[in-house]
Amino acid sequence: MKLFRNTIIMFVALAMMQSCKKDEIMRYDAGDHVQFNKSYTDSSMFSFLAIPNDDEAQAPLIVELVGKPSDKDRQYKISVVKDQSTATPQHYSLPATFTLKANRTSDTAWITVKKLPDISVKPVRLVMMIESTDELKYGQVDYCVSILNISNVIARPDWWDQNVEWYYLGEYSDKKYKLFIQVTGLSEINSADIDAVRYYTMKLKSYLLQEKDAGRTVYEDNGQEMIVEMIGG
Repeated sequence: MKLFRNTIIMFVALAMMQSCKKDEIMRYDAGDHVQFNKSYTDSSMFSFLAIPNDDEAQAPLIVELVGKPSDKDRQYKISVVKDQSTATPQHYSLPATFTLKANRTSDTAWITVKKLPDISVKPVRLVMMIESTDELKYGQVDYCVSILNISNVIARPDWWDQNVEWYYLGEYSDKKYKLFIQVTGLSEINSADIDAVRYYTMKLKSYLLQEKDAGRTVYEDNGQEMIVEMIGG
C-alpha cells in the first residue's frame, strides 16, 4: 500500500510539473493556493451501505485556502487521475470547476458517486488532484491528491486504526462495522478528531446497552458479546 501511494504521488507530482512551462513556475508563496485538508496518504471511503436505497450520492472532499480570503468568489479545479484510478467515468461525475465562496477559507467539494454492481464485489479507487486556475493555484503536492474508495462491501476502513481499536470502538469485525454504519449513518469518520470518535463510539455503545437491557444482546459471529472499549460517556 505504501509503495502504491508513493507511486501515485510521484505520478501526480510529475503531471503537475509538466503542466507548467518553465517560465511560468512560481514560488510557493506567490498568490493564493487551495489544497485538500488531509494528505494523499490518508485515503477516504464512501460506502453505500449507509444508504442502501440510493443508487447515487454526494461524497464530500474538504479543501482549504492557503493565502488570504477574497471578497469575491474564486474558481478552483479538481480532476481525475484516470491512469491511477480503478473507477471508471460511470462510477462518478464532477463539475468542470468548483467555487470557493467569498471570504471563505475552506470549501466542501461534492463529488457524485454511483452505485454500480461491481462495487458490491470490490471497492473501486478514485484518485483526484487539484489543478491550478487563473484565480487559485494548487498547494503542497502531497495535499493536492485525494484518494476516494467507493464501496458497497464491508471491509475494515483506514480510519479504524490501532488507536480507535484500543481506546474506542474495540476490536474490528465486519459485523460491528456494519452495525456502526446502521447506528450512526456514517461509513467514515476522521480518526484525528477525537471528539467525533468519542461521540460516534458513544452512539454505538448506547445502542448496544439498550439492546442488552431489552434482552436482545448483540453478539459477534464467534459468540462473544459485542462491546466497545471506551469507558464512560
